[in-house]
Order: sequence, then structure tokens, then C-alpha cells
Amino acid sequence: MDNKRSSGAISKISLPFYEPPPRKTSAEIINEARLAIRDSQMADNSFAATSIKPLQTKRPFTPRDKERLLFGKRTKNRPPSSFSLKYLQTEAEHSIPPSTPENAPLPQDGSARSPQKRHQRSNSISEISDGRIFNLGVKETHQKIRLPSLENIKTLQKRKLGKNTYSLDNLPEENEAGASEMLTRNAFSSPQERTDYNDNHNQTPFGRPFRQQQNLSQCLLLGPQNLNKIFENKQIVNSSENLFGQTAGNTRGKLPPPPPLTVTTVIDSLNKESAHQPTPDSNVNEPVVIGLLNSLYDCMETEGMLNSKVSSKMKIHILKCLYKYVESKNEELLLAIARIILALRVTGNNLSGVCKLIFKVSKNDRNDQLFFNKNLLELFVDAIGRSSPLDDAEACVYGYGSIKFLTMNSKLLQKILSLGILPLMVLHIKLVNNAKLEKLQIPEQTNHALFQLTGALRNVASDEDIYENFVTSQAIPELCLTMDIFTTDLDIISNISRIFSTISTNEGCCDAIASYKDIYRIFVRLFDKYPGNEEIIVRLTYTMGNIVANLDNTRVKFYNESNSISSLLNLWRIYLERTLQYCSMGVESENTENTNSEDVMIKIIRIIANMAINPDIGKTMNEAYGSQLIDEFLKVLISNPFKKNNELVLSVLSTMNNLSFYYSPDLDEDIFHIKQIDIMEAISEYIACDNKENVIEAMRILGNLSRSKITRDYVADSDSFNSLIEILSGEEINLIKTTVGVFVNLMSDTKNRKLFQEQNGVEKLIGVLNQYGQYDWTLSMLVCQVIWNYSIDSVNLYDAFSDNEVQQMIAILVDFLDEEKIFGISDSQENIDVLVTHEYIVWEEFANVGTNLLEKFEQFLDKLDMERARLEKHLSFAKTPTKVDSSTNISFAAW
Repeated sequence: MDNKRSSGAISKISLPFYEPPPRKTSAEIINEARLAIRDSQMADNSFAATSIKPLQTKRPFTPRDKERLLFGKRTKNRPPSSFSLKYLQTEAEHSIPPSTPENAPLPQDGSARSPQKRHQRSNSISEISDGRIFNLGVKETHQKIRLPSLENIKTLQKRKLGKNTYSLDNLPEENEAGASEMLTRNAFSSPQERTDYNDNHNQTPFGRPFRQQQNLSQCLLLGPQNLNKIFENKQIVNSSENLFGQTAGNTRGKLPPPPPLTVTTVIDSLNKESAHQPTPDSNVNEPVVIGLLNSLYDCMETEGMLNSKVSSKMKIHILKCLYKYVESKNEELLLAIARIILALRVTGNNLSGVCKLIFKVSKNDRNDQLFFNKNLLELFVDAIGRSSPLDDAEACVYGYGSIKFLTMNSKLLQKILSLGILPLMVLHIKLVNNAKLEKLQIPEQTNHALFQLTGALRNVASDEDIYENFVTSQAIPELCLTMDIFTTDLDIISNISRIFSTISTNEGCCDAIASYKDIYRIFVRLFDKYPGNEEIIVRLTYTMGNIVANLDNTRVKFYNESNSISSLLNLWRIYLERTLQYCSMGVESENTENTNSEDVMIKIIRIIANMAINPDIGKTMNEAYGSQLIDEFLKVLISNPFKKNNELVLSVLSTMNNLSFYYSPDLDEDIFHIKQIDIMEAISEYIACDNKENVIEAMRILGNLSRSKITRDYVADSDSFNSLIEILSGEEINLIKTTVGVFVNLMSDTKNRKLFQEQNGVEKLIGVLNQYGQYDWTLSMLVCQVIWNYSIDSVNLYDAFSDNEVQQMIAILVDFLDEEKIFGISDSQENIDVLVTHEYIVWEEFANVGTNLLEKFEQFLDKLDMERARLEKHLSFAKTPTKVDSSTNISFAAW
């Protein structure tokens, strides 16, 4: 069978199916490897990189607010961030169903409440529960009550009920009330514990079941400081027999063992503790209350109230007790209250109230450490998860407002993230989006909640480790949709723009944003909607710059979006004029607003620079918008206010380099051909400036424009040529490499060759080869191209070089072309691994030019030696050496 080769490969069709394909030769393997990596790796070397490249910039700076504000200072018609929680004290009371007699508080006399008074409710919790612990004026008591002996109390006071020791610091007996007032009080006069004394021997001396006496015993487990106060009071001692009677089975001087704590007994103690406040503004014994609150949670857990539905009666009973303390200034106490309310899984106004309570504490970063205590955050996130931004909008406003504040703390952020807050946020955003798409009536509070949610999500986005979750949780498509349907809400758009500017630095997130079908339309519409809003525009343009920097298809999509380039040009003019206006008013460049306007300009021009990487877009953009773009860019380069901003100048130069890459000197209508003198006048200043990055970019523009003889003549007639020669003696290798590239084109003209020779250009290039050549084969290749073009028309090389320069060039080239010395490769042995390396491929590019140049020198010297020998032999005049074939004029095409 006749096997045919095509492009060095065996035709598989010509082989029988049972015959394995022949093994490739070493040469075929090397050629395939070179072709495979040449395009990818050559793009990274400086020769190609000087042509066109993506433009990078820093992310917009967002200063963190020193204050924790719910909506900030600029927003209007927003819910308040400061509020009173006193309304909660009546919330539980009004939550009692009026038709349920068992839910109504007991009357003071213990009898059933009359129907006429059942619906009368107090406006104050203090009016509902104004009971006192002790009554020293009890009369007609048949059984005497005695205080237990001091020794027994000292023993019992060491025991702790729950986690804290109770105190009677706020006993009414310690107040400055008169004796007559104290004598009129009834023992246990709170609504839940009214005393009705009678001769019924089935009851305790307090007129209540025996459990109430145990509750009293519990209250007597006191600290020494409070016991002393009690026993110094003679009234209490003298009346002790009226307070404590002996019960069956008890011996004199012995107190019954304290009963285990229950929810009811702890609530009773909390009610009594609140009743000790002489005035509503006075402070309770906060350590005692906190201990009782923690004990209440423990009792609820013990009695199974956390994992099962609590009865309405018990829930109201607990809430009424807790809400008495919501105006406390002690943050730990408030969070202890919130923990219990969250555990009750409240809804409606109670849910909003507890979210406000947590928000109140979270406003101060000094309280952040309190949120690490116990399981508060777990309960809080669970409560937000049970909320709906549509039905529980107010709760979500303050709930996500709290999350926004707490996630400003990096440690709290990590803990909240571990609780699954991100998927929850995405779910709530999706609920709002769907409602909006279905054109349902959305409460105004829902918009406020969405603003707080996106603000919290911005803090979540500050953690780079969670970027992948932004993609997998579908957060990005939902945020894109939110931008589309909430375009008119400036605050929401501002938050999402902050999120996108952060996460778009991640490749996966950037791709997810770019893949949203209408993202380019949304961005252009927002550009036109908020053109003067720096905070939004700087972040949206930065995000779009990231998108078009990475993927070529995104450049095409954005360019083809209606009005995209016109919108960018409009934004550019707005912020250029704004910056000039600041300067005309005497505002220094260090001013924040001025700096921001220039930063917007940097982000805008970066989009254009990165889109120009696509050849079709670059050429089309030059044709359609080139004149406008160049005019706007030149304003920056020649205006003093902008020259101080190095990043802006560098961005303009880089963008002009990318666009001028497509300049064709053969087309007279090319905009860069038309404006090349204007451009050269603008960039000449930067060719000789101190900023090396600006010099390099200016050199790249010059390299592109120097394809035209008009530009080359301009360089020869100006001081720019001298500046180029001086750079060759510098130490900045990237700058030297770029400048050598410019000389490749400049050596096309005789006038420039003479200038080059007059200023010892060859000597400087030899110095470059000696210092950097063997470490950078691209630079060596460019130097050889310059020397080739410089001597292209020289018949006698000694007209262009000195004998010393010729000898040095030959020695350098012989050394640099020694393949065995450099790579260890000989004619008899080839190392395939070496032949496919990036360094070897670049060296081969140099070797192609260097070998031709070396042969040119050697041929010239050989013919010169032959002429000298002929002269010596014939003693005749020397004849003109045969002209060397040097018809090829190498062009620095990459420029």
C-alpha cells in the first residue's frame, strides 16, 4: 500500500486497521512541539509584548466608615437607625387574645376578673407588674413565719441556682419610703402571685401552693452584702415571725432544700427583680438579671421549649417578663434577652423587635465580642432564615443591618459565613426579584431590606475564600437581575457595584458576570442613568474593564452593544471637564473629589484599551471613533492638571499604543496617519521624562508610528533622536529593548543612519550585547536587526563600522551562535527536551538574524582579504569589492 505523507504526518486512512501507526521521527516531534508552544510562549516575550497588551489598574478604593450607620447620611425616607423599644412592653400585653380568659392576668384579690374589666389593658408594664417581694404589715395571720437562722443562710448562700447568685440590692425595704407606706403593702402582690390569707390549712401561710414558698426560699439565697442589710433592719427581724411560719415536716431553724429551677420560678424572680426599681429610669441589679436570663434559657432547654412549639400563653408570659428590660443600657443583658426571644421562634412584631434589639447592640463595634457568646449568632441567623423580605420586611431591615455591621469584624464574618448566611442571602434576593418580575406590590420596607442585604453582601465579598461560593450559589445572576429591575434605586445599585468591583478580580466570578445574557445592556443603561455618580461609575467601569481584559468574546459583545462606545466617550468628557473645573477653581490635585474624577477616567479608558486587543475591534474603533478618541487623549497629555497623575497618563499612552498598533502607513485616510504629528508633539515630552513606565509606553507609540517616514523625519529633526541614543546607555533593560525596537524602523532612512553613526550608535549597541545579550535573546535579535538595517546599503562596511567594531561584532556573534556551548547540543546528539523549550525557540529567532549578519561580516572580510592578496600579487590598484547581496531591509513589523 502506498502511504502518502501530508505535512510531515502519516495519513491514517492509508493504513490497515490492524496496523499501528508508525512512530514519529525526532524531527517531527520537535516541529510539532515548536508549533504548539511558539504562539503561546512567543506572546510572552518582550518583542511581541511591546506591541499590544491588556491594561491593568487598581481596584477603586472604598474607605471604611468609622461609624456604623444603617443607611448613611445621604439617603432619605429610610427607616430610623435610632429608636425606642418601649413599645415592646405593651406588645406582649396586646398580643393576649381577649377572648381567652386563661390568658388574662389574675385580679389582685385572686377572684375572677369581671367581664367589664377584662379588656382594660395597662399602657405600662410597671402598672401590670407592680408587686413587691416583702410585706411587713401582714395582719391576722394565724401561722407565724420566722426567718431562718443566720448559720443556715450562710450555708445556703454558697449554693447557686443556675449560673448566677441572686441579689436583693433593689429590695423595696432599702428605699427611702416611709414606714406607713411599707405597712400597707401586700405580700406577693404581683399579678401572678397575689396573696389571699385565710384559714385554709391546705395552703401555705402565703395563701398559694407550696411551690410559691419554695420560690421565696430561693429568693433568700443571697450574697453576704445583702444579708447584712436585711438583718440590720429591725423591722424585718421583728416581723420575721409574721413572714415565716413552720410548715409540716420542718423543724425550727431549718430551711427546706431549694427546689430545682423551672421556667415559671425564674420568670417570677425576674418579675420581682424588675419590681425593685424605685423609678422607671433607675437601674436594676444587672449581674443578677443576666444570671436569671441565662437560667431562664437553660430551664427552657431543660423543659423542651427550644425544639417544640411553646404555647401562646407561656410565650406571652415569657415575653411580658423580658420586655420589662429592653430599655436597659447593658448590652450583655440585652443580648441575653434577645437570645431567649430568638429561641422562642417569635414572628411578626416580636421578630422585628428582637432584630431591632440586636441591631441596637451591633451598632457599636465595642460590643462585637459579645456576639461570640453561647449560640446567639446561630439563633439569629436561623431567625433571619425564617423571615421573608416581603412579609417580614422590617425584621429583615434591622436583621441584615445587624449582619452588615457584624461582618465588618473579620472574625465575626468567618463565623457568620460558617452558619450559611450566603445561600440565605441569595434566597432572599431571589424572592424579591421574583416578586418584582411578577409585578406584585412590594412594600417600601422590602426595598430598604434589600439595601441592607446587599450592603451585608458587600462585606461578605471581602473574603476571597468565598468567591467560589458566589458562583456556585447563583448569587451573581441574581445580583445582575437585581441591577436590571432596581435600576432606579441608587443605593442598591451602589451596593451591587461595590460587590462586582470586588469579586470581578476573581476569574471565576468575572466569567459568571460576563455570562449573564443582558449584562452589557445593563451596564450601558447604568452608565447613562448615573453618569455623574462617581461612586457607581468608577466601580462599574472597573468591573467592565476586568471583563473585557480576560475574554476576547466579551470585547466583541460589549463593542456590539448599542451605544457602548458613545456612552464611554460621554462619561470620559464629563469627568475630564469635572477635573478641569476643579483645577480652575484652585482645588489641589490631592483633593479627594478631584482624585476620584481622574480615577473614573482611568477606569473608562481601560475598557477601550482592553477592547482594542481584538484586531477587528481595534481597526473598526479607529475608523468609527479614532478621531474623537485621539482628541480626548491628547487633552490629557498636553494639559498640566493631568500630567501630575502618572497612572492616568500611563493609561492614555497604553491605550494609544494599543490603537496605533493597527496603524497602516499605506492608508492615507488612517486616523493615526492623519494625526501622527499631533501625537508626536504630545508624546515627545514623555520620551524624555523621569517616569520609566511612561517612557516605555511613549516609545511603543513611536515604534508604531515610525513605520511612517513622516514620523521618522520628525524624530530626526527633533531632540527625540538624542533621547533615544541616551537610553541605550541606561540600565533599564525593558526600556532599552523598546528603544532598540524603535531604531529598527529608524534605520530605514539614510538621514537617521548618519545621525546614528555620528552619535556612536553601533558602539552603544555592542555594549548592550555584551551586558545583556546572552541573557535576553529577544534583545540580541533586535540589536542584530538594527545593525543589519543600518548597514544595508553599505558596500564597504568600513564606511559604517570601525575595524574594532567589526571584530567585536564577529566575536560576539560567533560566541552567541555556539549551540553546543549554550545548550549542549552537537551535530551528533540532539536533546529533544531542550529543543522545545521557550529559551531555545527564542534563541532560534535570534540565530536566524545573527547568522545572516555574521555571514555578511565574514563575506566582507573574505572579499577584502582576496582583494588585498590580489593587490600584493599584481601590484595594482585595489578594485571595488563586489557588492554584497543585501536587498532585504528588515522592518520592525511588530511595532
